[in-house]
Order: sequence, then C-alpha cells, then structure tokens
Amino acid sequence: MNIKELKVEMIRHDDNGGDLATALGISRQTLSRKFNSDKTDFTQSEIAKIQKRYNLSGERVSEIFFAENVS
Repeated sequence: MNIKELKVEMIRHDDNGGDLATALGISRQTLSRKFNSDKTDFTQSEIAKIQKRYNLSGERVSEIFFAENVS
C-alpha cells in the first residue's frame, strides 16, 4: 500500500483524517492504525468507498492499494 499517494488524494479533495474516517465509518484512531501499520489493511468495502469518494480510476486504486513499495 502506498500511504503517500492516498494522502495526495486526500489533499486534492481537501479532506483530512477525520473526514475520511467518518466517510468510512471508522474512528480516526482506526484510520491512523491503517496508515501506520503494515498489518492493518483497508477492507474491500473501505477501498470501494475511497474510490467513490475521490472518483479514482481502477488504475489509481491499484497504484494506491495494491502496488508494492520498493525502497
């Protein structure tokens, strides 16, 4: 998962963590764990909500949620 790219989309849509957490129906703390942990992933339902909220293409969803980060 590429958290930086998700944060880019949040900025583009003038969203913050609280806004996104509310839209996903999760707490801000849970969203923070998803951002900061390799073990806590977004569910398919949450990914679908993010895709709709930010009007993301399938390719962009793949870039954010399914691309491997190489450092």
